[in-house]
Amino acid sequence: MAVLEPLGRLVDFLGGVGPVLLSIVLLLVAPFVDRLVVRRKRLGFRVLYNSKIGVGPEGLGDDGDDGGPPQLRRVAELLERMSIVVIRIRNSGSYDIGPDDFDRPLSFTFGGRVVWNARVSDASTGELRRRIRESLRFFPDADEPARDSLVTVRRRLSGRLARWIGPAQGTEAAEPIWHGVRLDGLRLRRGQMAKLVVVLREDGPGNAEITKIVDQSGKLRDAGMIKDEGKARTFTLPRVSLALVVALSALLVLDRLSEPRDAAVACAPGDLRIEGSSVLMPAVRAIAADYTKLCGGEPRVTTVPSGSLSGVRALLEAADPGSFIALSDGRSHAHDRLHGEKLAVVRYSVVVNSGVGLTTLSLADLRKIYDGGYTDWRQLRPGSPPLPIRIIGRGQDSGTRLLVEQQVLRGGENVLSSDECLTKDRNAGAPVIRCERDDNAEIIEKISTIPGAIGYADELSTRQARRSGAITEVTLDGKAFDASTAGRSGYPFWTVEYLYTRRAPAPGSLAAAFLSFVRTHELARVRLAEAEFKPCVTPEGLLDLCDLR
Repeated sequence: MAVLEPLGRLVDFLGGVGPVLLSIVLLLVAPFVDRLVVRRKRLGFRVLYNSKIGVGPEGLGDDGDDGGPPQLRRVAELLERMSIVVIRIRNSGSYDIGPDDFDRPLSFTFGGRVVWNARVSDASTGELRRRIRESLRFFPDADEPARDSLVTVRRRLSGRLARWIGPAQGTEAAEPIWHGVRLDGLRLRRGQMAKLVVVLREDGPGNAEITKIVDQSGKLRDAGMIKDEGKARTFTLPRVSLALVVALSALLVLDRLSEPRDAAVACAPGDLRIEGSSVLMPAVRAIAADYTKLCGGEPRVTTVPSGSLSGVRALLEAADPGSFIALSDGRSHAHDRLHGEKLAVVRYSVVVNSGVGLTTLSLADLRKIYDGGYTDWRQLRPGSPPLPIRIIGRGQDSGTRLLVEQQVLRGGENVLSSDECLTKDRNAGAPVIRCERDDNAEIIEKISTIPGAIGYADELSTRQARRSGAITEVTLDGKAFDASTAGRSGYPFWTVEYLYTRRAPAPGSLAAAFLSFVRTHELARVRLAEAEFKPCVTPEGLLDLCDLR
């Protein structure tokens, strides 16, 4: 951190954090001030297409072949030297632009190419298209006045084509040669745009490259700008401002990093693996990220939501148990061989698809549903239409499943009979339709969309679906979870989340430091509360509810 001390002195030299933040704000605002106040009127153009038409008989005149009929040869020679230029013109500023805003009107020239035709397309409105067509004036040289309109150009076009394709008619009057087009009296509202399509031809041998020059001239009054949007400038006001904002922001961040760490956080280097309950793992993952950040990135914490039973098994089999923590829904069956710390109270609920129409179930009826005594909801709602009961549960490594079997059903769940959760597509002889999913979020997703579905999940997993009305939480024997009365009300579906290590972590180890942080630090408690869990360790001591499980 000694390397960061000069940065702190630099911040002080600049006047402290306040002036630096003010500079960042001013730099962010500068491009908008330039656009809205200084250069309020901006006209942008971009050459979208500039290429030969490229149509003509292949190999015309090769190997002594005269290219077919003379008229076909003339058409091929005509098209071989023709090209198209498409230019988008738009008002990219903050105000309307009218004829009086120009010192010199917008115009384009095309090198040695001659204008044969033009059109206006993709205009913002039909009226704009008409106005631009009427404003087009074609000229032979930039220094000469532009007098010929689009009507004149198109009238001459038919004569040009007739002379190219038809037989020679003797001495002809010289054709006008237009090298450029000018937009006189151009008027564009804010945000309006149109495309100018120009058909050109350049004399020369058919196999020679055409020139692709497109030059623009014109000038807006005062501080207005005509900008070629196809040319990227290396240094622009927004880019320079952004670079300075990034530099000053990095200076502030690094200056903050040079401050002392939170004295309440014990940091230790090394690797730590946390594996187990998928219910609490998202919150633990967020807490681990906070811890790593507070410790300057030194500890490396990996989280794996494999299920409570799988996590405990992995801990018992770990080659390096000192860097391994298992996360378990409730007290583990192997608790007598492990060191456990209580982390938080987790509330679960039984939920059904909202189409079922029930808000409460007795424990006796719920057990009949799971053992196959009831297979259709009309058995619980006489007179209602047929609606198969579809059970969606967790796999055998799930601590949530173990909890519901032990505390609610007082027996194991029924056999797995379905893959898609709709019919007994896996075991037609099973007493119930029952499928399994890997985590509680998947269970809620299925219950939300499958008619007649029933299942269970933690509070956080059900929150969004309950708010949307896709699922209904049912009370059990008319009771719901209440933290203040859970020990007396008899509501069975809740537990305490445990953190297990093989033995008590050695003082100063990463496992000991993280366990202390996740259980006692205020930031960790906030993360748990945000995820709908009640931390067992409070500023007043251990939560009484945590002593009951």
